[in-house]
Amino acid sequence: MKLHYLLLAALPCLPLTVGAAPSSEESITAPETHNRELKVGDKAPDQYKRDDQALKDWKGKGLPAPEKESHWVRMGDHYVLVQITNGVVLAIQPAR
Repeated sequence: MKLHYLLLAALPCLPLTVGAAPSSEESITAPETHNRELKVGDKAPDQYKRDDQALKDWKGKGLPAPEKESHWVRMGDHYVLVQITNGVVLAIQPAR
């Protein structure tokens, strides 16, 4: 068997990384989410799409730059990266 076939066969087993959010958490449950579990890919409450909820000092808090059309918000003891256009949660980080 040729080497490139072995490499192609192993490719699906390699972990893929997407976006700029290292070591994000799986989910959060906070009063701001009406105590429902909120995971990456879920829709955040509409208030978190608003500009007045955005963290202005995300860099100072050690967070990666927000992706296009998104911003970091604080929910309880977590920072959540929310897409502005549709409210989808892109990443969850513990607050420091």
